[in-house]
Amino acid sequence: MSRKTFPIASALLSLACTLFAQPATYAVRAARLFDGHSDTVVSPGFIVVSGGAIQSVGGQAPPNATVIDLGDATLLPGFIDAHTHITMDFNPNYNQQMLENLQRPIAEHAIRATANARATLMAGFTTVRDLGSSDFVDVGLRNAINAGIVPGPRMIVSVHALGATGGHCDEGAASVSAC
Repeated sequence: MSRKTFPIASALLSLACTLFAQPATYAVRAARLFDGHSDTVVSPGFIVVSGGAIQSVGGQAPPNATVIDLGDATLLPGFIDAHTHITMDFNPNYNQQMLENLQRPIAEHAIRATANARATLMAGFTTVRDLGSSDFVDVGLRNAINAGIVPGPRMIVSVHALGATGGHCDEGAASVSAC
């Protein structure tokens, strides 16, 4: 399929986040809808959002809904990333990144994590499985997202890094790894 067939726009995700926070009823209409349950694309596509939650996918707009027409777009379910470290910044220079991590206080790591969470959500990921953090920043971020304080994806956190025995996070049975 061409890229034009399934455009993903951060504006759509931003709109969805805004709609979820509103008590009114909205029907988001687009040229197509892929619901993830079947292998067909439905045309036109409708999603009804009411009271901060998706009420229905497909079908028609209810009479009391405010219709938002996205034109030639395709509505898709949110993506899931099953291996993230959303509380960490990326730097291709490993040594520089280690130095920066040591110089930043925990509060700064937490604030930077909120920017990563928002960027992840705007990229289309509505759920992430975060596989390791330090200082419980992942737990705090998850709780802030759940409380509606910061925008971000649904987070499933492991707190400490997960790894196979003998893998890159295995520091021996006597210690707890936080790599």
